[in-house]
Amino acid sequence: MTSHPHARAGLVALAACFFSVNPNANARPNVLFIAVDDLRPELRCYGQAHMITPNIDRLAATGRLFQKHYVAVPTCGASRYALLTGKRPTPANASVSNNAFDLLAGNPETWGHLLRNNGWRTISIGKITHEPDGFRWENSGALGGDDRGRTLIGSAEAPLSWDEILFDHGRWGARVNPIFNYAGGNGRTSGTSPAYEIGVDAGGASLPDNAYQDGRIAEIAIEKLRELKDDGSEFFLGVGFYRPHLPFNAPKAYYDLYNPATLPQAFPIAKPAGAEPSTTNQSGELGNYGHGFYPGDPGVHTDDAYRRKLRHAYSASISYVDAQIGKVLDALDSLGLAENTIVVLWGDHGWQLDDYDLLGKHSVLERSLHAPLIIRAPGVSFRGVPAAGLVESIDIYPTIAQLCGVTPPAGIDGTSLVPMLNNPDAPGKGWVYSAFEGNEESVRTARWRLVASGSTPAYDLYDLETTPFELTDVSASESAVLTELIDNKLHVQATRTGTTTFGEWRAMHFTPGEILDPSIAGFNADPDADANANQFEYLGNTNPRDPSATWMTSGAIEDLNARGLPGEWFTFRFRASILIDDLRPLPQFSRDLLMWSANEPVYLDKLALTPTLFEYIFRSAAPVSPAQPRGFWRLQVEPGP
Repeated sequence: MTSHPHARAGLVALAACFFSVNPNANARPNVLFIAVDDLRPELRCYGQAHMITPNIDRLAATGRLFQKHYVAVPTCGASRYALLTGKRPTPANASVSNNAFDLLAGNPETWGHLLRNNGWRTISIGKITHEPDGFRWENSGALGGDDRGRTLIGSAEAPLSWDEILFDHGRWGARVNPIFNYAGGNGRTSGTSPAYEIGVDAGGASLPDNAYQDGRIAEIAIEKLRELKDDGSEFFLGVGFYRPHLPFNAPKAYYDLYNPATLPQAFPIAKPAGAEPSTTNQSGELGNYGHGFYPGDPGVHTDDAYRRKLRHAYSASISYVDAQIGKVLDALDSLGLAENTIVVLWGDHGWQLDDYDLLGKHSVLERSLHAPLIIRAPGVSFRGVPAAGLVESIDIYPTIAQLCGVTPPAGIDGTSLVPMLNNPDAPGKGWVYSAFEGNEESVRTARWRLVASGSTPAYDLYDLETTPFELTDVSASESAVLTELIDNKLHVQATRTGTTTFGEWRAMHFTPGEILDPSIAGFNADPDADANANQFEYLGNTNPRDPSATWMTSGAIEDLNARGLPGEWFTFRFRASILIDDLRPLPQFSRDLLMWSANEPVYLDKLALTPTLFEYIFRSAAPVSPAQPRGFWRLQVEPGP
């Protein structure tokens, strides 16, 4: 224990550090999975300051935002299939198309089925698989358009995964494809209906949120959460929202949040120089909608004024769905379920909003493949600190399995992200892979994107070091890089590398005989008698046989005016290796040594001492004051999960 008394203007304060180990004996967690259709990282928490997304931002501030998350396929059905199965797509079959769920097989068929097999109650609301309500429909249409006369033709797309599939077709009726819902119970007529709708009533006032299906989906989810709270079930609740998928329909109140004249313009504005033409084809999505929906519309989708309208509508749709997500998260909090519930927010792919002179998804470029991923899990450390490593949607399956303490089946391709939940600076993958119809494949590393297109592949190579978007093909000038990516990465599944476990660390410092002796090599042992047990030596990557190699922590009172925080604050510093894969450090704060909180410590900063050893700095949630003169820190270390 290290204590540091301080005096300030007659005020006595104490900051102290304690170390403890928690066996992580919590009850099995619930899972709330929120899928958002066509959501690119157009969120304030992803650095888009013009966006108004307070609820998703709030989730990011209490969990882990993954800055470089990439989907497997840039289309809804295939992306969701890869997510739920943990399987890397194969360009030669339906796994890259919206028919991907035709391939579903096995026991378990998805990670929802895995949880169901292990006692979780599983519920789907909205769009979790490809179909907007979870069932298979024929969309040829008998009512004047392909989305207003559906016919139910089969069972659920993932029939073994759910105890319940809930949906209220409401005023639209079951035969209207619910993703294309307009106010008043209208569906989409292809080629005629508008690509966006500003929801107002007859008097011009904004419609309520439940005038559109996403508002009703949120209401059903809240009703189900209340039921689950009452019966005490361990649950996996999947909630799938439609917006910002086309049509960009939302109540007027969300359009009013934005001035379309000040919204950022597209970037990059042109197709990549030298790109294979097939990799920058225009998506046909917008062709399903009509024209003539604002004064002076020339009747084509390519004019600047129309595209500005679409950017405005896309932003409004995101703020609308953000509000629905906020309602569900608020219910989780008010019902007392949040502390033991894993929350995953996932965008099924990105969207090109005039970027590369394209509208829609369906390309293997950055704007289509980069999507939001936020995970908040019980006991997550470094709350609110984003992870910068490369990750894939297929990694969510083994992550959920590990957090829930169940064993995933052999053959899934993803890698658990739990180490990155324990420490946001833990390394991600060396590369990520995506594919699409037409034999298009892509590999993205921290610096490069390789695009392969065609059955006899042509290759494009982009250097993303200075800008994260594809500008110019450099395959001719970077032939060595091109060859390396083709030969060693394109058809090789990446994993996280360079990390270590406690067992591997012990093997580096103790003999085989010593490892068998818990008084020497055990988790709580202190063989060099320096008051730092092995778990802390392991966390800081110090030598457990050398008493001079001390693992460093400190508690203090610091003036943080230079950081924009007036006054003096309790601060806490500790060192941790970013290569530790099975240890979770949890700073905790107390004002009376009786009640400890892992939620009050606020991440402040980090210092890179070496490329793999960082010093982390946390502060108290409130400054030192006469009413709050004392503060105590401790670092709780949990093995696993």
